[in-house]
Amino acid sequence: MNTTSTSRPSPDAHEPWRVILVGRTGLDQSLRRDAQIELIRCRETIEAIGELGDPIDHESPSQPVVIVSPDAIGEETRERKQFVNALRLINPSVRVLIVNEDDNAFDASIQRDQPLDDLVDTIARCIDEQEPEPVSLRFIDLSDLDETTTDQTSVQTDEAADQETDEEATDEESTEDRPAAEPETPAKPEVTVVVDNETFEHRAQRPFEEEDELHKQIVMGITPDQPLPHTTPHTHATPVVLDDEPLVRAMLQGKSMLEPAIAQINTRLGRSDIDLIQSDAAGAAQGVPVVVADKTVGVLSCNDASWLNGVGRSLLSTHAGWLASWIKLEAQQSELRRCAFTDSLTGAWNRRYFERFLAAAIDQSRLARRPLTVMIFDIDSFKHYNDTYGHAAGDEILAETVKLLKSVIRPSDRVCRVGGDEFAVIFYEPQGPRDPSSKPLESIYQIAKRFQKQVCQHRFPKLGAEAMGTLTISGGLASYPWDGHDAASLLESADQCAMESKRQGKNAISLGPGAESVCHTEH
Repeated sequence: MNTTSTSRPSPDAHEPWRVILVGRTGLDQSLRRDAQIELIRCRETIEAIGELGDPIDHESPSQPVVIVSPDAIGEETRERKQFVNALRLINPSVRVLIVNEDDNAFDASIQRDQPLDDLVDTIARCIDEQEPEPVSLRFIDLSDLDETTTDQTSVQTDEAADQETDEEATDEESTEDRPAAEPETPAKPEVTVVVDNETFEHRAQRPFEEEDELHKQIVMGITPDQPLPHTTPHTHATPVVLDDEPLVRAMLQGKSMLEPAIAQINTRLGRSDIDLIQSDAAGAAQGVPVVVADKTVGVLSCNDASWLNGVGRSLLSTHAGWLASWIKLEAQQSELRRCAFTDSLTGAWNRRYFERFLAAAIDQSRLARRPLTVMIFDIDSFKHYNDTYGHAAGDEILAETVKLLKSVIRPSDRVCRVGGDEFAVIFYEPQGPRDPSSKPLESIYQIAKRFQKQVCQHRFPKLGAEAMGTLTISGGLASYPWDGHDAASLLESADQCAMESKRQGKNAISLGPGAESVCHTEH
């Protein structure tokens, strides 16, 4: 950990930073006063990994800094190093600091009670240090971590230690005649990913991001139809691409990396007839199986049977292992994005997703001349239930409420948790109604009322029988373009309607003037 002190210009002169605070660091108020810092708060380390891998937008500062509170990470050195290495695997330039502790697993230590100038100076000195060494990624199946392997490793280690002691005793006299030994090269940092064979799910065929184009634009932060680089079979007239860039590009765009991976294998082996046979056909196919966490996800096959049964089998075996590692990495990348955009308790989309999706959906609605409706609602007297029946009951109410809501909305609508017990629903059909004669806005109010009735009648197990029928919601509906011309004005209108529902005595859903007119509903 660096403790060298050097003089620096004032904090106002530093380059913009993207600072991610993990846990209760106590630095929020101080760092928020620095206009050059984009500040983000996370409760857990996994959220920090998701935040690092997905900046807010393209204008976010390029230099990331992660500051961790000791309460957010374990005390074991191995666990801390794994977290730091995981961050560097995503962004090698990240600097990772810990609050009020000295730990060599981190780049520096920062004190909670430091003045802002000193905080900025500590971060700046850390950034000015030499770039950390890139981190490698290694996958281990749980089946490889059995007791036999551990015992063998232990025995080999003991034998090696005994042998080393004997050699030192024997060669003690000739030590001076030996040339000076070269210093050992420190081991390259690596992140070890342990895969559970029983619960691992292969996501390569249908990634988390494969939904409508607007959804992919929000989650990936890029234009979905951006072309991918591709490789071609090797010929004397065609340049050979021997790196993994096409696979990385595919994953960053939310597309399956299988197609560029197979193209890469063909390029490396100078062929054009190698393919991955999947699903039911894989069992009967001739070739080399691709095994991911003890599950066969496909077979690498070739039309040339003589080549396949000869030298090709060993070559394909090597590439089958390479492909399996990429499939695992794709699953991990998909899960990180899911963490960055979903609420872990309820499974609803989070506030970050809501704000991005609503703004983009309104832009699309403006171009397509289509309406869009937002409903804001919260659970009446939620604090009472939380305090009376416990936090477990409160969590159950939130999770069950989202399940009930998802059961009545359309596939293209989005349910988002935007606060403690506050939710938002974006009613939006990007392709327009399937039935041209239908009037979708008229049905939205009916969906909202049906959901309201379901919540009131639902039996929440942890509340007990005496609480049945007492849980209600209050909300407001606002429609674009009548009740608002952009996300901010539309949300303000929906909020005002929700407040009106509270003033009416709760258990009500109020409509904005525009929503009321298009829904043709009197209330």
